[in-house]
Amino acid sequence: MTLDGMADHFPEALGLSPTAAWLNFIESIVLPTMPPDLPFAIQGWAGMAFDRTSYEDLAPDSVWECWMAVHDQAASYPSGLGAVRYRNASDLLSGVHIKPDMESIRTYWDENYSFLRDHYVFSLDQQWIIRLDQDTTLFLGKLDFMRSVVDRLGGVAEVRKMMDDDLIGDADDVVGLGTYIDGLLAPL
Repeated sequence: MTLDGMADHFPEALGLSPTAAWLNFIESIVLPTMPPDLPFAIQGWAGMAFDRTSYEDLAPDSVWECWMAVHDQAASYPSGLGAVRYRNASDLLSGVHIKPDMESIRTYWDENYSFLRDHYVFSLDQQWIIRLDQDTTLFLGKLDFMRSVVDRLGGVAEVRKMMDDDLIGDADDVVGLGTYIDGLLAPL
């Protein structure tokens, strides 16, 4: 899959292959932790997380709609997306360019059953990253980007409630997911 008409200049600017450059970007932002440990490798980012097994598109439709709308509104050239499958950070598989729309993301998921594998989807202008592992879809973005998404979803309190309902529900929070949720949203 290739983004129509897009120069592959992001990796060339770093003198790296696309996959190597993307890995450097991902590893500079996201730690290889799982909930309840926070995933931030740097400051200036916030996040949201959802149980990917509860949704056909691996997260709530409203989140995807707002996420992509803010991407379309805020993206600088190139506005495309990248995606890479991984087993762990040292075993990253080839990356692909994806058009910035849900249909293209779904097509990527369907190719070679990518939705069954852990993977990242991210903006090529480095505004956000989504990590999709076997349990959780983790949305991370720079603060201005995240504020716009969260505002479209009804504000921090509403997003916190969405995540709490999704990740904890009526169960006892014995793992500490409430603290995890608060930590993802705290920078906002």
